[in-house]
Amino acid sequence: MTERFYTKSHVWVQFTAADAARIGVSAQLVESQKKPVCINLCDEGDVLRTGDNAVDIEFLKGVVDLYAPVSGVVDAVNDALLIAPQQLEQQPLTWLIALRQVQRDRPLLTQAQYERYLREGGDEDA
Repeated sequence: MTERFYTKSHVWVQFTAADAARIGVSAQLVESQKKPVCINLCDEGDVLRTGDNAVDIEFLKGVVDLYAPVSGVVDAVNDALLIAPQQLEQQPLTWLIALRQVQRDRPLLTQAQYERYLREGGDEDA
């Protein structure tokens, strides 16, 4: 399986090709917020720049805005989550959106760096 990279705001990106990626949220975020009840995804064809609001997820504890960890054009959205957002709790590493023409604009954390961040008490945006 291809390696995932993370942001400190608990978003992951998995590069599926040289210029394509999938984006999702970490299990840490899903577990900390409890019970996703609604997910709003950006639209296919949207152009996202690093830091743009790409997704918002309404949990029992409140709404969490997710920001694009990379730039690109939205190639696909995981429509199944719109119908059944609880799938995110059952499979927390489910992808939310897929991008093409991906550009990596800022550093991302490796899995090991992200886990160390969590052990050190990192809870930014959670």
